[in-house]
Amino acid sequence: MNVNPAIFREYDIRGVIDTGFSEKAVAEYEKWYGSFPGVTLPDEVVQAIGKAYGTFIQKESGKKVIVGYEIRPSAERIKELFIEGILSSGCDVADIDVALTPLVYFTVAHGGYDGGVNITGSHNVYFYNGFKLMKRGVQPLFGEELQEMKQMIIGDRIPDSTRRGTREFLEAFPVYLAYLTTHITLSKKLKVVVDCGNGSAGIFAPQILRKLGCDVIELYTAPDATFPNHIPDPEQSQFLDELRELVVKEHADVGIAFDADGDRVGFVDETGVFWEADLITLLFAKDVLSRNPGKKILFDIKSSLLLSELVPQFGGISLMHRTGHAPIKDTLRKDPEIIFGGEKSGHFFFVEDYFRIDDGLWAASRMLEIIAREGALSALMNAFPKRVATPEFKLPCADEKKFEVVKRISESLSRQYPSIAVDGIRFTISPTGWGLIRASNTSPYLTARAEGVDEEEVKKIKSILADELERFPEVIDRLDRSVVARLGGRLGWV
Repeated sequence: MNVNPAIFREYDIRGVIDTGFSEKAVAEYEKWYGSFPGVTLPDEVVQAIGKAYGTFIQKESGKKVIVGYEIRPSAERIKELFIEGILSSGCDVADIDVALTPLVYFTVAHGGYDGGVNITGSHNVYFYNGFKLMKRGVQPLFGEELQEMKQMIIGDRIPDSTRRGTREFLEAFPVYLAYLTTHITLSKKLKVVVDCGNGSAGIFAPQILRKLGCDVIELYTAPDATFPNHIPDPEQSQFLDELRELVVKEHADVGIAFDADGDRVGFVDETGVFWEADLITLLFAKDVLSRNPGKKILFDIKSSLLLSELVPQFGGISLMHRTGHAPIKDTLRKDPEIIFGGEKSGHFFFVEDYFRIDDGLWAASRMLEIIAREGALSALMNAFPKRVATPEFKLPCADEKKFEVVKRISESLSRQYPSIAVDGIRFTISPTGWGLIRASNTSPYLTARAEGVDEEEVKKIKSILADELERFPEVIDRLDRSVVARLGGRLGWV
């Protein structure tokens, strides 16, 4: 079978679906990522992925999996093709229809299923779609196992089954809602503005918040897979201007933004300030450690140095980790001493009363519980020491080139500065100053970041990164050395 190998990412399978592209759609893609690749995830490949996944689950002694999907153009067609592939392998399917990724995670864990898949393109432009795959116990199917599936498909080595699987339809959300509201209660009523960016989270998030007793003001909660107002990416503060303004106008206690499939979340305090997710991790860590002293707090390599400094003061052990929800979940499963994990992109992983999974809705509910009990989010966040940090820079670079670019930059920087190389390279120039460059495992770009004690130190680190990046013409955007950050690149900040 003719398969584009680039659809097999480190953590999932993701590509361009045949949705009947308009000139506008192609222009939108090229605005963000460069040359349009055409259809990379055709229907026959979707069905083959389903068959390979069903075969893999059965090889692991599994029999039945959950399948959900995020609202996108052609999403129902893709779901049917994928499920047909699973059924043809002899594996059974429980179809939960429109879902968020955390709802699939929860249903697999709580219901004891042998695996699960959410069909989602996450925050990518609307003609992307893909598959987040998991095994029993919500163990992510990624890395070498995903490559094994890739070889099964490319080599036409998927065995035929003498049995056809069965399909049932399952109402999963009521069980999830009952579990969440049983474990999380608010000590007082809060006013919340919620921005779902027209993603599928808009179907579920307002219901949950109202069930918790909140006064909810909705912003872009009607699903529209073309994302006409802004891309649903809570990591990118430039998309949240309207949320910030509405929080202040309505005198709300907090603003909450979700990504399209609900596994990531961002927070705006009552004064309209957006707080980066690594700093939100500080607040969650302090709260969780108050009940679980001595446990480990995991955070990814893109996160603030403040986590390494403050987690021990909170009574915990800090653990820096490579970026990626799949490898983080794998580590959480293997190390019972980890009580919480946070990632700069807005993934938050809860162990206490939960299933070691990243769930934006659960994280939002836990945040509301903290605010109701402890007071204003601005006061809670401003109590932490201050550092100057850039947002995450996303610099377009083709998938087939990005890892080699990062390898060569890492070799150069590691000769000049103390460094950590678990995921790209994180180098330090002082006790307070560090920079990072790595390749995205999900999209065609590099990511970079810098943090320091003041703006001058950050700009110094940024200049070091700029010097390295400018050696490579395949990196499309250039960092602006004169400021900590400004909007101006294809993917946001430079």
